[in-house]
Amino acid sequence: MTPPHITIRQFGPDDAMAWRTIRLEALANEPIAFGQSLEDGQKQTIEDYRKTVAGPFPPFAAFDRGTAVGTAGFYVMDGTKRSHRGMLWGMYVSPAYRGRGVGRKLIGAVIDHARTRVEQIHLHAVITNSAAYNRYRAMGFVPYGVEPRALRYAGRDYDEALMVLALDACSAKNE
Repeated sequence: MTPPHITIRQFGPDDAMAWRTIRLEALANEPIAFGQSLEDGQKQTIEDYRKTVAGPFPPFAAFDRGTAVGTAGFYVMDGTKRSHRGMLWGMYVSPAYRGRGVGRKLIGAVIDHARTRVEQIHLHAVITNSAAYNRYRAMGFVPYGVEPRALRYAGRDYDEALMVLALDACSAKNE
């Protein structure tokens, strides 16, 4: 059960330092789960982080009494032909909060937000990360392909599952 003091909201313009802190934690703790490296994340200035949280698609965060303990990003794809599709990215929950429903709440917030903007949400999940893969499956995401050797870390290649959640189908099922 998610602790009652956990709140989910999008980062705002004043949350650049909180965004930087949780993002660097994620990159350090789960290096194979993200396309960005810790080194690249550390090179970004606080202004770079501020641009993300003040931009058109600020990431969502789970906060425990003001401290970010999880994050999930979402954006609508560019271009007229792809604007019906969104992308879930950067999903992370601090180890002390895993298994307590925080990840489910974050993904649920992204889905609720996306429902008014796109018809489907895509994501990439490293295949060896069974906890993430299984969570996405449990929330209705369906695998539709594999991107071989999508990421390389410490001399090893990792495949990613390509997954999609059709929001129009979800809506129809729930009506």
